[in-house]
Amino acid sequence: MNNMWQLLEGKTDRKPGIEAALRELEEETSLVAEPENLKFLLNNSNYNCDVYTLKVYLNTKLDLIEFNKNRKWEKFSFEAYERMAREGYTIPTHATCIELILYRIKPKLQTFKRKATK
Repeated sequence: MNNMWQLLEGKTDRKPGIEAALRELEEETSLVAEPENLKFLLNNSNYNCDVYTLKVYLNTKLDLIEFNKNRKWEKFSFEAYERMAREGYTIPTHATCIELILYRIKPKLQTFKRKATK
C-alpha cells in the first residue's frame, strides 16, 4: 500500500503460515530464522493473513531486496509502531488489530524493560 508502513507479506502457496512467513522473511530481507524465532500473534480473517513477530536486534543488517518496490528499512520502537498504527500509517491489518497485537506482545516488553532497569 502506497505511503503506508508495511511488513513482510506474500502468497502462502497453501503452505502452513509459519513456512510462508519464514520464506517471505528470507526473500524480502535476506534474514534466515528458525520457526521457534517467530511468534504467532493473530490471523486477520478479513485478509486471511497471519501476523508474527520477530525480534530484530539493532546491529542486524537488513538488506533491501526489492529496491524498486521498497524504501530503505527503518527500525523503530514498539511505542512508535503503536502510534503509527493508531494514526493509520500502517497497513489495515495492523491498524484494525492493534489492540490484540499489543496485548500479545506487551507482557514480554514489560518484562524486558524491568530486566533492563535492574
